Amino acid sequence: MFTRCPECLTPQRITPVALRSGRGMVHCKRCSAMFDALATLAETELLAVADVLPSEEPWTESNARHRLIWRIGLALGVTLFFAQLLYFEGGSALQNPKFRPALEKICGILHCRLPDYQNLAELSVLHNSFSELPNRHYAFKLVLNNEAAFSMRYPVIGLTLLSYEGQPFAHRLLQPNDYLVGQPEHARLAANSAAEISFEIVAPKTKVGGFHFDLSY
Repeated sequence: MFTRCPECLTPQRITPVALRSGRGMVHCKRCSAMFDALATLAETELLAVADVLPSEEPWTESNARHRLIWRIGLALGVTLFFAQLLYFEGGSALQNPKFRPALEKICGILHCRLPDYQNLAELSVLHNSFSELPNRHYAFKLVLNNEAAFSMRYPVIGLTLLSYEGQPFAHRLLQPNDYLVGQPEHARLAANSAAEISFEIVAPKTKVGGFHFDLSY
């Protein structure tokens, strides 16, 4: 005769002598649980386990629970790491080209969006000019090169006009929407690419003897 442990569902052979001596109660040879052997008593091993459905297997629920715990733990761990990185490193980590790829992967898992990449160290000016036009206005041009592996916001251009004595007499900060005419409001300079920026300014009352500019965010 055979019976089945209700705890681990292991079938095991049992004799009438063992049933009588234990009054129907036996120890499972696998998990050592005490159970009533008469509840699942059968003539063959196949009949002893015939009523076990896949959903009743203990490891099914256990594995599902473990997977859920691991997922929750992973999400909490990633969130904690991200929070600590932001707390201790601040915005510098988000703009660091070494950390940026890993942070983008983490953000992809968490379905979030990182702030725009803006690193002036990876912007270079390939060419610039400031020349007078026939209408007495001035044309300012520069070729901006993005050396980063990520697209970047266009910078703010600070243009300063100088007199012939070299003294600054006019200064203006030009936002991207001031000089990116005809482009989307949130246009980006693509990774490893260059773009020409040009705009025209009205001639000031003071004769322009020179200029300088800087880039900022």
